[in-house]
Amino acid sequence: MRRYRAHAFSVTCPMENEIIKFISEFTSVKAEKISPSTLINIDLGVDGDDGAEFLEEYAKRFNVDLDPISEIYFGPEGSSILFIILWPYYLVRWLLGYKTNDLAPLPVLQLIKSAEAGKWVSM
Repeated sequence: MRRYRAHAFSVTCPMENEIIKFISEFTSVKAEKISPSTLINIDLGVDGDDGAEFLEEYAKRFNVDLDPISEIYFGPEGSSILFIILWPYYLVRWLLGYKTNDLAPLPVLQLIKSAEAGKWVSM
């Protein structure tokens, strides 16, 4: 007797597939590992200049009107002089388990909804 395994599947919209494909190409993360709940800046590590470039490419490709929002989701790139001076403080906070990243999470679902609306959708 043969046994068949049920495969989990989800019905996705074309926009969701396009957004996930774009994210996969930009981050080199396999599309299968990206879902609407994946956080671009936290789970995939897109930050700083890469984050700004990501949003710029996203806006062009999907014709989304973005107000200046990248600072909400992506921190500064590289090491500023202030960071160099304060790195011991951040190291101690990290070692003690304090949250050091106050950036808003950026879920894939927000990118999908914004692309469908043609403008940035806050969630």
